[in-house]
Amino acid sequence: MQIVIEPNDFRRLSPETQREIIQLIAGREALAGQRTTRRANARWREPVDLTPDLARRLVHGLSDNHRRRLEIFARSGGRARMTELLGVTGDSHWRALSLFEGAMTRRLRRLIGDEEKKANLIGWDYDSTVWDEDHKEILDGVYYVTPSTARALKEVLLG
Repeated sequence: MQIVIEPNDFRRLSPETQREIIQLIAGREALAGQRTTRRANARWREPVDLTPDLARRLVHGLSDNHRRRLEIFARSGGRARMTELLGVTGDSHWRALSLFEGAMTRRLRRLIGDEEKKANLIGWDYDSTVWDEDHKEILDGVYYVTPSTARALKEVLLG
């Protein structure tokens, strides 16, 4: 008997199912090594580097608004102003971007199997923060992804 799973079909499986299949085929040792490698790349408050393959998996099935926001990072070398990202949907408050950032983070963590919940796709440049006069509301600032992530997103989203 022979069972064939195409790479695209395999990527559509849940991370748990992927791990189970790898474990059945290659044994526990292969899976343990894979987890160690993936986790070693995630550090607190530092965005993770995406490869083109991982970027392809990340953007697969995203809404148009999420894709358009990621395209801004791809076009600008990995840096995007808060107001520019908000302009995609016409929102005016930074909290709208928290939902986008959270969705991308959860998706990334599922894709790489980040059990420690350290991995982030998007960072915030604290030195770029523009405050109102009372220093109570953020008016603008810069979100960023790593340069290699920006290149991977550019390859996947912009060709």
